[in-house]
Amino acid sequence: MDTLARQVYIISDLHLGGVYPEAGQSGRGFRINTHVDELTAFVDAVTSKPTSEPTIELIINGDLVDFLAEREPGPENWVPFSPDPAKAAKKMETIAGRDPQFFDALKRLLHKGHTLTILMGNHDIELGLPQVRATLESILDVSGHHDFRLIYDGEAYIVGDALIEHGNRYDAFNVVDNDALRRFRSLQSRRQPVPKKYDFPPPAGSRMVASVINPIKEDYGFIDLLKPETGAVVPVLLALEPGYRKILGTVAKLALAASDHKLEEPALPSFGGDISSDTGGGGGMFGGDMGGFSAALPAAKPKKSAEDLELEKVLDSAIPGGSGDFLEDVSEGDENSERAQLEQIGSDISAGDTISRTMGLARLLFSRNDRNIDKRLPALLQAFRALQGDQSFDRTVETDPGYGEAAKDLSKGGFKYIIFGHTHMAKKIEIADGRFYLNSGTWADLMQFPQEIITGNDAEALPKVKEFIDDLISGNLKPWITFIPTYIRLDIDNDDHVVEAELCDYSGPDQV
Repeated sequence: MDTLARQVYIISDLHLGGVYPEAGQSGRGFRINTHVDELTAFVDAVTSKPTSEPTIELIINGDLVDFLAEREPGPENWVPFSPDPAKAAKKMETIAGRDPQFFDALKRLLHKGHTLTILMGNHDIELGLPQVRATLESILDVSGHHDFRLIYDGEAYIVGDALIEHGNRYDAFNVVDNDALRRFRSLQSRRQPVPKKYDFPPPAGSRMVASVINPIKEDYGFIDLLKPETGAVVPVLLALEPGYRKILGTVAKLALAASDHKLEEPALPSFGGDISSDTGGGGGMFGGDMGGFSAALPAAKPKKSAEDLELEKVLDSAIPGGSGDFLEDVSEGDENSERAQLEQIGSDISAGDTISRTMGLARLLFSRNDRNIDKRLPALLQAFRALQGDQSFDRTVETDPGYGEAAKDLSKGGFKYIIFGHTHMAKKIEIADGRFYLNSGTWADLMQFPQEIITGNDAEALPKVKEFIDDLISGNLKPWITFIPTYIRLDIDNDDHVVEAELCDYSGPDQV
């Protein structure tokens, strides 16, 4: 091997943000990253490397922090974007103050003389705002002699013959309109008021998190952890709370908004801002890092709105046979039945009190109506069994073809390696002729669906379904959580070629 000039370490999707449980309380708080100490140890391991050749660079490829996990005071606890620069900067300070050991580790890396590069993702769009950038640099104690860069304008980052970007550009739900963001922050940089016509429109996925995911997460902390979302989360939610059926109406509307984002080619935006691929590729029920159903609209039918048609597609794609088995009444025609109660729920789900929880499985499991329990659990098992062919955790398969197609298209620019994050699923896949697509995965927690339920016979699986659901209801997620921290290491020679690109599991600082 030629002498190495540089070594580059890439991590992504750290999702630092959200409160920890209060002292004396069990549970997870509002976190999806509960492993900051391990993350800090990884950064310190990179920092400990010599400053002579090969030079060392750490890249955080998007979603360093999670502004969407930060609650705001007032009636709207969750917002998809914080346009007020002072409030956004305060959120940045709060996040860093909650996990100071990690940000201190980044400071040590810079002070050692290594390079730190941070790319903006879709959960930390506020990093593009001038005041927030200044706050981050202050937290990291950045000065003129430090090698630090923050990429926040939609550009990809090139290292040798590797192209690195977060990947939300190819996810219709989570594409960032960078043109609008540039106009918005241009005015902010001059402390000018921003006219309404220049407001920054947050991605559909961010609106989804604020209006749908976070309110559900307050009751069910698994909502943004369970993989795969489309096949597992929708049936579980409908089983726990049939009233959540109405939430899918909002999902459908957001899918329509996302469907406006298209590419002329797999990686070529069709109009300004970095506009995402059409929804037949990237994008999902919860959007890329939150799931993946096709939002392509079916052909219009008389007397049904596009939202109705999209809702039908959500239900039909998520649940074998549609949602009927979850929502059908034991006794038809009963004015107090589940279906009758559901029909009374308004279609506006922006407020939590519009969600019916009166007949959810959470209540049924502790009620005397065993007929309803017995009816719903087998249907739930059937939905879970549809996951038998799921390959989300297979590192050699990209289950969303949109990312693979984008990587293939981008490699035409002479890149040997295309590196994304965003999906939370680590990958290394040869796309053609010695060119590779890699995904750096996540340092957040995941829930892999219990295989005993999928593969066991009914007599064994049904009790396991009930055990799984009981734990989800009570918030006892620990038995089902998996933590799979990964990073990518690039070895670069003196001719600025990547001679090796490895997807690595983090097993401790001594192995970095």
